[in-house]
Amino acid sequence: MDVFKRYAISFSLAGIILYFFTIWVEEKNDGMMPHNLSNKTEEKLAVTIPSKKYYEKCLDISGNQQLFFKFYSQFPISFNLHYHEEGEVFYEIKEESVAEYNYTFKPENRAYYCLMWGNPGKEKVEIKYELNIQSRYFN
Repeated sequence: MDVFKRYAISFSLAGIILYFFTIWVEEKNDGMMPHNLSNKTEEKLAVTIPSKKYYEKCLDISGNQQLFFKFYSQFPISFNLHYHEEGEVFYEIKEESVAEYNYTFKPENRAYYCLMWGNPGKEKVEIKYELNIQSRYFN
Protein backbone atom coordinates (compact mmCIF):
# COMPACT_ATOMS: atom_id res chain seq x y z
CA MET A 1 0.00 0.00 0.00
CA ASP A 2 2.92 2.34 0.66
CA VAL A 3 4.08 2.05 -2.97
CA PHE A 4 0.58 2.83 -4.20
CA LYS A 5 0.46 6.06 -2.15
CA ARG A 6 3.83 7.20 -3.52
CA TYR A 7 2.74 6.59 -7.12
CA ALA A 8 -0.62 8.29 -6.53
CA ILE A 9 1.08 11.37 -5.07
CA SER A 10 3.68 11.45 -7.87
CA PHE A 11 1.07 11.18 -10.64
CA SER A 12 -1.16 13.77 -8.95
CA LEU A 13 1.70 16.27 -8.71
CA ALA A 14 2.74 15.63 -12.31
CA GLY A 15 -0.86 16.14 -13.46
CA ILE A 16 -1.19 19.42 -11.57
CA ILE A 17 2.12 20.72 -12.95
CA LEU A 18 1.15 19.71 -16.50
CA TYR A 19 -2.25 21.37 -16.13
CA PHE A 20 -0.80 24.73 -15.08
CA PHE A 21 1.97 24.50 -17.67
CA THR A 22 -0.64 24.00 -20.41
CA ILE A 23 -2.60 27.05 -19.23
CA TRP A 24 0.60 29.14 -19.19
CA VAL A 25 1.57 28.06 -22.74
CA GLU A 26 -1.92 28.83 -24.08
CA GLU A 27 -1.88 32.31 -22.50
CA LYS A 28 1.58 33.07 -23.89
CA ASN A 29 0.59 31.96 -27.40
CA ASP A 30 -2.95 33.31 -27.48
CA GLY A 31 -3.84 34.36 -31.03
CA MET A 32 -0.65 32.94 -32.50
CA MET A 33 -2.19 29.98 -34.29
CA PRO A 34 -5.82 29.77 -35.35
CA HIS A 35 -7.84 26.83 -34.10
CA ASN A 36 -8.97 25.98 -37.63
CA LEU A 37 -5.60 26.05 -39.40
CA SER A 38 -5.56 23.92 -42.54
CA ASN A 39 -2.43 22.20 -43.84
CA LYS A 40 -3.87 21.81 -47.35
CA THR A 41 -2.31 23.78 -50.20
CA GLU A 42 -5.19 23.16 -52.58
CA GLU A 43 -8.90 22.78 -51.95
CA LYS A 44 -12.25 22.87 -53.75
CA LEU A 45 -15.28 22.80 -51.51
CA ALA A 46 -18.97 23.68 -51.24
CA VAL A 47 -20.09 24.88 -47.81
CA THR A 48 -23.55 25.78 -46.52
CA ILE A 49 -23.54 28.70 -44.08
CA PRO A 50 -26.61 29.05 -41.84
CA SER A 51 -28.28 32.43 -41.38
CA LYS A 52 -26.24 34.91 -39.28
CA LYS A 53 -23.25 32.53 -39.11
CA TYR A 54 -19.83 32.43 -40.73
CA TYR A 55 -17.29 29.98 -42.13
CA GLU A 56 -13.55 30.48 -41.79
CA LYS A 57 -10.53 28.78 -43.41
CA CYS A 58 -7.03 29.67 -42.15
CA LEU A 59 -3.77 28.97 -43.97
CA ASP A 60 -0.07 29.36 -43.22
CA ILE A 61 1.30 31.44 -46.12
CA SER A 62 4.88 32.70 -46.40
CA GLY A 63 6.18 35.80 -48.13
CA ASN A 64 7.47 33.81 -51.10
CA GLN A 65 4.06 32.22 -51.77
CA GLN A 66 0.81 33.50 -53.19
CA LEU A 67 -2.77 32.46 -52.55
CA PHE A 68 -5.10 32.11 -55.51
CA PHE A 69 -8.74 31.87 -54.48
CA LYS A 70 -12.18 32.31 -55.93
CA PHE A 71 -15.68 31.74 -54.68
CA TYR A 72 -19.30 32.01 -55.73
CA SER A 73 -22.51 32.17 -53.69
CA GLN A 74 -26.12 32.38 -54.77
CA PHE A 75 -26.73 35.44 -52.52
CA PRO A 76 -24.45 38.33 -51.52
CA ILE A 77 -22.39 37.57 -48.42
CA SER A 78 -19.69 39.33 -46.43
CA PHE A 79 -16.11 38.27 -47.05
CA ASN A 80 -12.71 39.15 -45.64
CA LEU A 81 -9.12 38.01 -45.71
CA HIS A 82 -7.38 38.80 -42.43
CA TYR A 83 -4.56 37.84 -40.09
CA HIS A 84 -3.98 38.18 -36.35
CA GLU A 85 -0.96 39.81 -34.77
CA GLU A 86 -0.53 40.31 -31.02
CA GLY A 87 -4.26 40.09 -30.37
CA GLU A 88 -5.27 42.50 -33.15
CA VAL A 89 -6.99 41.67 -36.45
CA PHE A 90 -5.62 43.17 -39.68
CA TYR A 91 -7.72 43.04 -42.85
CA GLU A 92 -6.13 42.59 -46.27
CA ILE A 93 -9.56 42.42 -47.97
CA LYS A 94 -12.94 43.35 -46.51
CA GLU A 95 -16.17 43.19 -48.55
CA GLU A 96 -19.62 43.70 -47.01
CA SER A 97 -21.75 42.38 -49.89
CA VAL A 98 -20.28 40.21 -52.62
CA ALA A 99 -21.57 37.15 -54.49
CA GLU A 100 -18.36 36.16 -56.27
CA TYR A 101 -14.68 36.95 -56.01
CA ASN A 102 -11.54 35.93 -57.88
CA TYR A 103 -8.15 37.09 -56.60
CA THR A 104 -4.47 36.27 -56.20
CA PHE A 105 -3.15 37.48 -52.86
CA LYS A 106 0.60 38.08 -52.51
CA PRO A 107 1.51 38.57 -48.85
CA GLU A 108 4.52 40.60 -47.80
CA ASN A 109 5.24 38.47 -44.73
CA ARG A 110 4.53 35.00 -43.41
CA ALA A 111 1.37 34.80 -41.31
CA TYR A 112 -1.69 32.70 -40.64
CA TYR A 113 -4.15 34.25 -43.09
CA CYS A 114 -7.86 33.51 -42.71
CA LEU A 115 -10.56 33.68 -45.36
CA MET A 116 -13.91 34.33 -43.71
CA TRP A 117 -17.35 34.26 -45.30
CA GLY A 118 -20.37 35.54 -43.37
CA ASN A 119 -24.05 35.08 -44.08
CA PRO A 120 -25.98 38.21 -43.04
CA GLY A 121 -29.21 36.94 -44.63
CA LYS A 122 -32.26 35.21 -43.22
CA GLU A 123 -31.78 32.05 -45.30
CA LYS A 124 -28.89 29.61 -45.44
CA VAL A 125 -26.46 30.18 -48.30
CA GLU A 126 -24.14 27.82 -50.15
CA ILE A 127 -20.71 28.99 -51.21
CA LYS A 128 -18.41 27.17 -53.57
CA TYR A 129 -14.78 28.06 -53.19
CA GLU A 130 -11.45 27.06 -54.61
CA LEU A 131 -8.04 27.92 -53.22
CA ASN A 132 -4.47 27.14 -54.14
CA ILE A 133 -1.21 28.16 -52.45
CA GLN A 134 1.55 28.53 -55.03
CA SER A 135 5.19 29.53 -55.04
CA ARG A 136 5.75 33.00 -56.46
CA TYR A 137 8.95 31.84 -58.11
CA PHE A 138 8.38 29.38 -60.92
CA ASN A 139 11.26 27.36 -62.38
